[in-house]
This record gives sequence, structure tokens and C-alpha cells, in this order.
Amino acid sequence: MTTEILRSMLYRGADIIRDIEWVIFDEVHYVNDVERGVVWEEVIIMLPRHINIILLSATVPNTIEFADWIGRTKQKKIRVTGTTKRPVPLEHCLFYSGELYKICEGETFIPLGLKAAKDAYKKKNSSATSGGTGSYSGSSTVQDGARGQKREPFNRGKQNKHSGPQNFGNYTGTGWGNQSNGGGQNSWGSRRTTWLMLIDKLSKKSLLPAVIFGFSKNQCDKSADSISGTDLTSSSEKSEIRVFCDKAFSRLKGSDRNLPQVVRVQSLLCRGIGVHHAGLLPIVKEVVEMLFCRGVIKVLFSTETFAMGVNAPARTVVFDTLRKFDGKEFRPVLPGEYTQMAGRAGRRGLDKIGTVIVMCRDEIPGERDLEHVIT
Repeated sequence: MTTEILRSMLYRGADIIRDIEWVIFDEVHYVNDVERGVVWEEVIIMLPRHINIILLSATVPNTIEFADWIGRTKQKKIRVTGTTKRPVPLEHCLFYSGELYKICEGETFIPLGLKAAKDAYKKKNSSATSGGTGSYSGSSTVQDGARGQKREPFNRGKQNKHSGPQNFGNYTGTGWGNQSNGGGQNSWGSRRTTWLMLIDKLSKKSLLPAVIFGFSKNQCDKSADSISGTDLTSSSEKSEIRVFCDKAFSRLKGSDRNLPQVVRVQSLLCRGIGVHHAGLLPIVKEVVEMLFCRGVIKVLFSTETFAMGVNAPARTVVFDTLRKFDGKEFRPVLPGEYTQMAGRAGRRGLDKIGTVIVMCRDEIPGERDLEHVIT
């Protein structure tokens, strides 16, 4: 059950509470969540004395302090146990202009990899500036406005407002802005090329299946649609997917089977591409999850929720960007959030090592920021 349900049972004084011996809190770091955290706190405080508690989390940094608070609140002895060793170790890479640069392995940061990526960036940009692309990036935004997409440039403006201090070098805000919201035709063209380069690289190095985390539903849909020409499945996988989809969607009544979303997702799935976010119908979301677990979906564009409740690890995890909108502002991803999502890389018993990739389009993040988030 969700924690909210347990809370209302405690408020009501439901009879079943008398018979419960154990409550297990999964993903207990949600206590830190701005909106839902208070529910976790209330339940921990209100649980009767006879109930024992187990708390699970992969990303609570201050375990002793947290356990101490619970021990004082419940007047009980709390034992803290855990491991820092992952069953499948991770390696972290940057992806820039078609190449992978390893920047961290087994908790050890590799400055040389980052330096190589920065050198490639400088090299590319010095040749680009001599070719005069400086004015080009500006003009794409102007074109955006001219194309009458009033909302997109406005969104991008909002993004830039928050992304000012995060920029590196002499960039003035377009970097992260484009990275997380590319509204213009040109930027989607370049994004599409980047996705194709990445998927090509991953399939050559046999690093598929991959989960690609973006931080907006719209982004996930657009990214999946942008690689419409890509086909990643064999003919036997295609028939497996078709049979599975037909069986699942046969439960829908008449015209519901032809809903645009159902048709669109089915055509993506047949090519080994999936989408997973809160904007999907429950049945569609479930089909995507089940097919991903069967290993026939090779590339899944997903939002952060996929890293929480779904036990579906992949060979590789890709971060579309390291900035997110948290309901109030655009901010860098926190180390805990990064750990939670990166933890989806590496399948136990299948992979010796899990790969985590950070996409770099307009710039290479600074060493301090990367090290802070990753290690």
C-alpha cells in the first residue's frame, strides 16, 4: 500500500492495525520529499509501539542521524545496516560529439577522461568559431520567435533565468537552455542527430538496452518520435511484440484500440523504442514495462518515475541533461537523485559492469559539479 493509505488507516484507528507486526518502508528517502515527505514522518511517528519497522533506501546519505531521530521518536533501538558495494559496479561516461569519455569508475573520478572531452570540445569550437557559427546559434532563437511558437521561447527564457550561474566559460545561458528545452527546428535537428549517433554507438558496443532519462514528458515523446527511422528489433522480436500488444490491447473496447496514443506507442514498440511517463494511459505504461523487462525494448525514453517504483534494470542509463525543473525552478540534479537513476544501470547476473552516460551537447560540465553529483 502507499504511505498515504496507511496514514488514513492510522487516523481512522482501523482494526487491522492491531494485527500488524511489521511495516516496511521502501524508498524511505521520500521523507525528504517537499510534498509527500510529511506523510512518511506522520506514519513513522503515529505507528503503535508493538509494530516493528524496517526502512529501505539506496540513497539516504545521513543514515546514522536519520536512524537516531527514529530511535528517539519511537523509544526503540534502531540497527543501521548497509553496504556501499554495488552487485554490478558502474562506470560513468560523457557523450560528446559521437564519442564516449570515461570519467568515473568504481567511485573513482578520472580527471583525464574529462580533460579529453574538454579538449575535443575546444577543438570543435575553435574550428566552428573560425567558420562563424557564433551568429548562427543566436539566429536560431530568432527564427523560433518568427515561427510563431510563442510558448517555446518563453519557456526557454524561464530556463535561462535559472541557468545563468550554472554556466561555464563564456556562455550566456543558451547552453543549458537548449539542452533541456530545444524549441527550435534547428535544435531538434541537432538533437535527432545526437540521438542517432548515441544509439549507433551503444549498439556497436553492445550496450543496449538503455534507459534514457529526460525530465519532461514532452521531451520524452519528441525524442522518441525524432528517431522514427531507427529499427532495433529482429523479426522474431517484432512478432513477439506484436502478439503481446494485440493480446494486451484486445482488452480495450472498440474505438479505444485506435486511440492516437495506443497506435503511436505500438508503432514505436515494434521498432524496439519505448516511452514511459505519467502522461501515458495505465495499460500502455504497463505494456511498456512488461516488454522492457522481456528485453525486447532496446531504447526507453523515460522520466524520473521509472527509477522509483519499477524494478527494470538496463545495461545502460543515459541522462539527457543534468538539470531538472522541480516544480519551482530549474536546478542541477541532486547526488541522491543521480544515484537513484544511475542505479538502474547494470543487470545482476547479466552484466559485469553497468554504464551511465551523461549527454553533453553545448558544453562540458565543470569537474567540481560532475564529481559532486557522481561520487
